[in-house]
Amino acid sequence: MFIGKTTRGLALLGLIVGGSATSRADTIRVEAEGLPVPLHRPGSSESEPIQVDPKVEASAVEPIGDGKFVLIAHDKASEFYAVETATGRIVGEPVTSDALPATTASGPKFEGMARDSKGNFYAIGSHSGKTDEERGQRAHLVRFRFRGDIRPGEVPKVDPASVVKFDAAASLRAALGKESGEVDRLKIEGLAIRELAGPDGKTARTQVVVGLREPTDLVRVFAAEIKDDQPAGSSLAFEKLFAFDAGRREGVQATLTSLLYVPDWRGFFVLTATEDKDNAFHGNTLWFLPDDAIPKAGPARPVRAHDFEVAMKAEGLADLPQPGKGASPTTVRLVVAFDNDAKSTHMPSRLQVLRVSRRDGRD
Repeated sequence: MFIGKTTRGLALLGLIVGGSATSRADTIRVEAEGLPVPLHRPGSSESEPIQVDPKVEASAVEPIGDGKFVLIAHDKASEFYAVETATGRIVGEPVTSDALPATTASGPKFEGMARDSKGNFYAIGSHSGKTDEERGQRAHLVRFRFRGDIRPGEVPKVDPASVVKFDAAASLRAALGKESGEVDRLKIEGLAIRELAGPDGKTARTQVVVGLREPTDLVRVFAAEIKDDQPAGSSLAFEKLFAFDAGRREGVQATLTSLLYVPDWRGFFVLTATEDKDNAFHGNTLWFLPDDAIPKAGPARPVRAHDFEVAMKAEGLADLPQPGKGASPTTVRLVVAFDNDAKSTHMPSRLQVLRVSRRDGRD
């Protein structure tokens, strides 16, 4: 299955082209590269050039290959979707494998994705639920790879032999118990990989970093080391990394929806959103917390970099490769996936690219 040309008609509908929004913090500048585009498939005729997808809820996102396409997690199924980054066009069949957790009425509810420098992808379930059975079906931390090299224009295939599942539930519940005691309200909504260099400058340790949406009073982030040869089914030992109060917007508490670690910036981007009891949204915030600002005790104080899209819910966040330039310590392109709870709100999931730069840096 090969990815074809960009869907016709998107520019006519004004889904890509638009003025960019700019937000400034003390050290960071954020610009939107066009408007959010809906996830869709090609339409059936010239008069209907696209068919907006009414079901996929984009709960997490990671780039594929050079970043022209991204992998989207749907929190109602174990399948992933390959999507054209610039247009939101879903391509080919779902990306899946029998080795991945099975889709059930309760699970796996993937709420975070990440990737490491070795080509591994990671996905994690919410670990939440009203019963032990529900929590068990959503208690998956999965590592997997794609078969062979990802060639330009080709939908990737999961290598079943690479799929490994780890236990995060017991350790996270214990760590949360020390932090707040509200272990029955644990709900994951963020996953990142942080690779730490040793004294010789080479990667010495790899951390799985997990964020919690609930309990809702704070953004809480925990980290555990993971090894390349980590035994399947083994438990990871999570410890608190940082926490902070994301505040309220229009009277609604902001909660964590995604985490991202950017090595060249030596820090975490944190995404928070606001959703009230009536499934209405009140805006999203992008935060940045450098490694050297993570406190040993007490609340963290991240930079509030960007407030955006008051009427949608941003849930996925990833950094895109920068063609022709390589990594940059001053500028990064982030892709945001808006979940929007299509089943309830009838608003499709969308994608948007943000260009984030240090205000005092130069490209």
